[in-house]
Amino acid sequence: MTQPVRGYVLAALNMVVSGVAIYVNSLGVRMFSDSTFYTAGKNLFVALALSAPLAFSSRARAAYRSLGRREWLLLLAVALIGGSVPYALYFRGLALSTPVTASLIDHLQFLCVALLAVAFLGERFRASVWIALGVLLAGLCVGLAAGAVRLDAGIPFIAGATLLFAADFILMKILLRSVAPLAVMTFKMGVGTLLLILFVALTGHGGEATTLSPLQGLFLLVTGLILLAFTATSVLGLRHASATATTAIPAASPLVTTALVALSGRAQIPAYRWLGFSAALLAVLAVFILGLRQETRPAGVASGHVR
Repeated sequence: MTQPVRGYVLAALNMVVSGVAIYVNSLGVRMFSDSTFYTAGKNLFVALALSAPLAFSSRARAAYRSLGRREWLLLLAVALIGGSVPYALYFRGLALSTPVTASLIDHLQFLCVALLAVAFLGERFRASVWIALGVLLAGLCVGLAAGAVRLDAGIPFIAGATLLFAADFILMKILLRSVAPLAVMTFKMGVGTLLLILFVALTGHGGEATTLSPLQGLFLLVTGLILLAFTATSVLGLRHASATATTAIPAASPLVTTALVALSGRAQIPAYRWLGFSAALLAVLAVFILGLRQETRPAGVASGHVR
């Protein structure tokens, strides 16, 4: 049984975690000569943490034994589309692009998901929610200083990752109707990580594992923990609420990232950017209130569809 309130709260937590992750990863990815190795390292930590229950819980193992052919195919698609390829693309793009460019493209994901959710999930929100999504987009453009976006070599990588992550959300929403969230998270991160490790080995960057400095190891541990929190809040939130809301609410995470940048003294943030982020935050509050009200109404959600 879905619990929309829980889903919306988890989406709000995911916004905070995502904002911290962007800031920390922008530092961490530059400490490694190969961005895919960095991605594989922290994803491996998450995969191992999520796999631990399989060794101690018969219930966790039973969740896989009860899966049918359709569920296995969807799990494989989720692992490929959301657990490996987009991570490699995103961090490669982050290493080649500017933080502003990467952040703005990445945070267009909520619009991609909203449109795909209409087409493939049958989600139907009222006009007021769509207006809030438009204000969110405008606020992010101002807050992220869209005028500072640069056409660089990282854009194709980040745009490709954004589209794949959006498609992955739709597939996961379908899958979560019949498969336990832990099973989805474990398979996605486990298979995805194996594919990333294989890619690192084939490209000859695996040797970096033998020369890790203590600081690099610490970054892998910290970013791995952050990714674990991000994955859990994202998938569990999606289990209980609409794909549209659970991606739109975290889209305001650049507010958290920018606040961290300002607190660190790394940059001065102009007043107009704070104004944009304020508009984005108000839009997220509107999505939270209006969307939750619609989803918690009788017959407001049927078979995972918002009507």
